[in-house]
Amino acid sequence: MKTEQIFKVFENEIKTYQEDNIEISEGVSSSQFKLVKRISLYENQQYPKGKIDSQGDYKYWYDIITPRVNDEVKNIDFDRKDIVLYSDSFRDRAAIYISNLQLKDWLKRTGQGEKLNDAVEEFSAWGNVVWKKVKKGYIKVDLKNFYVINQTAQCLSETTVIERHLFTQSDLREKEGVWDNVSEVIAGCANKQFRATKEASPLDTSNPYYEIYERNGEISEAQLKEAQGKNGGSEDKYVLAKIIVAGVGDESKEPKKYVLFAEEIGEMPYKEAHRGRYKGRWWREGLYEVLFDCQTRANQLGNQIAKGLEWASKTIFKTNDDTFVSNLLTDLRNGDLLRTKDVSQIEVRMQGLDQLMVDWNRNLQTADRLANSYEVVRGETLPSNTPFKLGSLMDQNANKLFDFLREKLSLGFEDLIENWILPDLLKELRTKTIIDLTNSEENLKDYYQMVVDAWYNINLPVLPPHSPELAKTIKEEKLAELTENKKAVLKIEKGFWDNFYPRVKVVISGENVALASELESIFSFTQLESDPIRRTALIEMAMAKKNIDISSLPKTMPLTPEQQMQIQQGQQAPQPNAMAAEMSSQASIKK
Repeated sequence: MKTEQIFKVFENEIKTYQEDNIEISEGVSSSQFKLVKRISLYENQQYPKGKIDSQGDYKYWYDIITPRVNDEVKNIDFDRKDIVLYSDSFRDRAAIYISNLQLKDWLKRTGQGEKLNDAVEEFSAWGNVVWKKVKKGYIKVDLKNFYVINQTAQCLSETTVIERHLFTQSDLREKEGVWDNVSEVIAGCANKQFRATKEASPLDTSNPYYEIYERNGEISEAQLKEAQGKNGGSEDKYVLAKIIVAGVGDESKEPKKYVLFAEEIGEMPYKEAHRGRYKGRWWREGLYEVLFDCQTRANQLGNQIAKGLEWASKTIFKTNDDTFVSNLLTDLRNGDLLRTKDVSQIEVRMQGLDQLMVDWNRNLQTADRLANSYEVVRGETLPSNTPFKLGSLMDQNANKLFDFLREKLSLGFEDLIENWILPDLLKELRTKTIIDLTNSEENLKDYYQMVVDAWYNINLPVLPPHSPELAKTIKEEKLAELTENKKAVLKIEKGFWDNFYPRVKVVISGENVALASELESIFSFTQLESDPIRRTALIEMAMAKKNIDISSLPKTMPLTPEQQMQIQQGQQAPQPNAMAAEMSSQASIKK
């Protein structure tokens, strides 16, 4: 059965995406295709017409965007440990504990953690990140070959999407039995040229590549039936479908086109996260787009200064003598005697250098405001006269934007992990009867600590009365006894995972920001507190939050009731050294 109509749908939508500008508001037009190409140029530090200007001079690229992207990624500070499973059911405590222990190891073992880290970088730099569900998990979509047909859509569920793929012959053979016409595509659609994108320059290769297009979105029922090689279907009824074709865009005289897959689907196979806000188009702004003008101006200023300094660095002489040598460096030898009346050096200085430097600094300040990349965010030292409290306040205010970006990214991560990653983890856990906890020292330590706490609570009624300090010592001794065994396994009973459906929380909480805020509050209360004991307690609380071990620090010995009475009566309290000596003397008398 003929399927020309479905190929025309592909070709028309791709042509419209590449050639037409869409009007997002009156007088404001946009093209995602052109924008992606420009972002790619800036990311790779390339000029549209190369790095040689019309005069044959080299054009330098002064990259001011990449450092700011790195600063934002650093301040978002995403890590595998930020992914936490939880459940509202009290009976799921043990299952949640085991799942969280296994999750970190599973993410590392399956490479999921690296994928998520790559997504953070693309989120900041490009402003958009898209994940796609595939048979063996998910992949991050290549945005350079991702065509959003309705560019004014707010999310991908509101638009048709076409993806361009390059398959090797081995990739295609793996699809035999799943896709139709695989053998025909291998025989008739081979291309010995590789193109990273549709418009990229071709690169000759020895191995064949196959250009495959995948369309996810609504299509008329009649067109879907046609793609499936069937009759019937309504032209007015539209359904959500996945259609995969080969040969579209082939510029040969007799192109061969094939439908590989055509099926109705229940939902779009994408998850997405966006950095910027919606401005009438699906594509949101990332740092590259935000800093387009700043980067362009930095290149102009940098190359103007470079050319000016090149002229200013030349050494030139002048004379009125017509018989004099033309070049002192090439026409004279060591020891030659010059006979002339007026040889002098011409002072060469670049005019307007100070104005160019002022404009350069102003441009960088504008970039810092747009990218929120001030000195305190970059981790640079503030001016020496900056008060500590002011520096802390600047850090908190600068990081408020990162809190908002963390929240936006977390929403995408939570949806992705809960729907696409967590089911695979639970499927693997449900097949295990024994879980080994020795694959990670952190897991083993947590497990032993939980065992020690449980042992202590069970045996507390039979233990003699003791202080909190002694309780800590008892637990430490028991922990040391348990850690002698380097092997720890958990036996999973039948039905352990029944009715266990955890939720996912991505806590990119910005611990540094929260910690700075807490320390600032403690510092303020310390200044207001007049009671020395309470002030000491506040200081110790702050030290503990900074992971400073306060147990090993020396402390003043507590006052005895007699000493407290002396203080109340106005007598001078003995000094710590005197108190220690007195207690030592009393101890020797008792002996």
